[in-house]
Formats: sequence, C-alpha cells, structure tokens
Amino acid sequence: MQIVMEFDVKHIILLIGLFIMQGCSINQLFLTDEIDKVTIVRHTPYLKHNRAYFTRDTLKLLGHKKPYQLFLNPKTHDLGVLLHRGENYTLYHFFSPPKTSRFHGTLKKVRAMLKKQGYKALENATQGGYVVHTGPRRYKGVKTYLIDITDYSRLKKEYEKVIRTYNTQSLSSLKDTLPKSMIEPYLRYYWQRAEDETQKKALRRIEEKLHIVLEQSETPVQIPLSEQTPYHYYRYRASMYELGNYLNSTESRAALTPAQYTILQHRLQILQQEKLLEEGSLETLIAAYEKNHDPRFKQRILELLKKERAN
Repeated sequence: MQIVMEFDVKHIILLIGLFIMQGCSINQLFLTDEIDKVTIVRHTPYLKHNRAYFTRDTLKLLGHKKPYQLFLNPKTHDLGVLLHRGENYTLYHFFSPPKTSRFHGTLKKVRAMLKKQGYKALENATQGGYVVHTGPRRYKGVKTYLIDITDYSRLKKEYEKVIRTYNTQSLSSLKDTLPKSMIEPYLRYYWQRAEDETQKKALRRIEEKLHIVLEQSETPVQIPLSEQTPYHYYRYRASMYELGNYLNSTESRAALTPAQYTILQHRLQILQQEKLLEEGSLETLIAAYEKNHDPRFKQRILELLKKERAN
C-alpha cells in the first residue's frame, strides 16, 4: 500500500513538473474546468450571455492589436471567437452550442476556410446585436484574457419589428433591456417617417421603455399648455437649472414614475453636456472626454487647441 502511495506522489510531481515546463502555472493545473472554455452566465428567451477566460501567456495577436477576432455565420447565427496559439488556430463557438474547431495553416488560409463554411468577419459587433467586453484579467491567480459576450440579436429583431410595424402589443413580453446604441438610430428613423399621432404614440411607448429621448426641446403641439402635466413641461420646455432643481425636489419623486424620472435625468445629462461643450474650459473638456469618449468633445477640444496655437 505504501509503495502505491509513493508511486502516486512521484507520478503527480512528475506531471506538475511537465505542466510547468510547458509554461503553465500550478493554478492552471487545477483550473482546467474553468479556463479556456466557454461558460454560460445567463440565458433568457431573448438574450444569451456567455463568458470565457483564456490563458494569456501563449495568445498571439490577430490584428488590430487584439488576440481575438469575431466571425459570424448569418445562416446558423453561430458566433465564433478565433484565437491563435503556436501554429494552431481555434474557433470557440460561443452560443450554438459552445464547442471548438481547430485549424492549421496561415491566418489567410484559416479565414478562407471559415468563409467556405459560411462565416464572415464581424467588424461591428454592436450592429450585429452583440455587446463584447474584453481585456486582460487575473482569474484565481492565473493571467487570462477575458472575452465576455452578450447576444442581443433576437431581442434587437423583436424591437425592430415592433418599431417597423408600429404595433406594441408584444412590447410587454420583452422583459430584457436592449442597449440604446443598438436601437436608437432605427427608432429615430421610423419616428421621422411616422405619418400620424397614432404611430408616434406607439413609438413613444418604446421610447419610455428604453429610456430614449426622441424629442429633446420641442413642445408637443398635440397637448395644450394648459393641459400639460409637470412631466411634459420638464421634458420639453424646462431649462437645465429648472430641470435640475425639480429632479432634486421631493415633488418629482411623488409625481413621476420610475421611467419618467429616468427620461428626465437623461434630458438633464444632455443639457449639461451641451452647456459643457459651449462653455467648458479645455481642461474640463479633456477630463470629460476621458470618461465619455464622445466624438463631439474630441472635436471641441481640437477646436480650442487650434485657437490656443493661433494666439
């Protein structure tokens, strides 16, 4: 019995030694079920959220200074994440169902093989209905690269159908929230094409649900001033200072629904940004741009820098 135990200990030590010689840490030896594989975070009828931690040390860049590239098969709706290690390429199928495919050869040949299988490089994940978060992470002591993807493509199509048909009957069944950046341009396009107040009323329901402000300053002509509620006044007419004071008051908490309060908060943020763009100093604009990455702030910063150089 003792001989068997000694053999097992020696065998384990040898395996650990070989594992370390391959450039792997002891932590990785005990995390084989947690890293380099896709795990499910949350699935609902309208969205899928999966995540993976990939060992970082052996990953190679694929272009655009990123160690991954996204490929989408439009027919099967399969989203693949391509990684490069050594001479091998691995495509991790993130959602349908999670699995891997291995390829050999140059990147050009791998891309050609993927194209033959129906995959196309996905350059703009947001337009495809995906939100992607990536970056280096330490996972239980192991250096990894996080790839976290939420698939909103089905939910996006449902909202587009509601908007396109001006039919909000199915709106109550859409419990998940869709990122505004995915649907706001589409919503604004059909808002401009709306032919009557019935269609606009349908789009306003979507506007409130997604906390999107379609009309930022104009007064709705359909509602006489004498009949407007405080919400309508502060949404369409109030100045930045009036709106700010109202939102900080106990009156607003009692009079507004949570959705209305959020919309007014969003309008206040827009008014504050506009004021900052018009009156903010160079230092203030730079500090704001580092947080919001808004291209309008970048353009304003460049304009102020040109003025300083001219003086």
